Amino acid sequence: MADANDTVPVTANLSKDLFEALVELANKRGVSANTVLQDAIAREKYLSDREDDGASILIEEKDKTFKKLFRKKK
Repeated sequence: MADANDTVPVTANLSKDLFEALVELANKRGVSANTVLQDAIAREKYLSDREDDGASILIEEKDKTFKKLFRKKK
């Protein structure tokens, strides 16, 4: 993550459902909502960069089967 001196304050409007999901994730992980948002953005950037390079994103299910993750195109 960025050094505290390199941070920029951001304001976001979330639906009630997304806000509740954010709080749930933060509580489950024992971190702040801010940390969950930072992690989500970093993960999205990583996945986007891999897709731009032609990679596919696969999810391995509990039964060891794989599902391809499809995301909205630009």
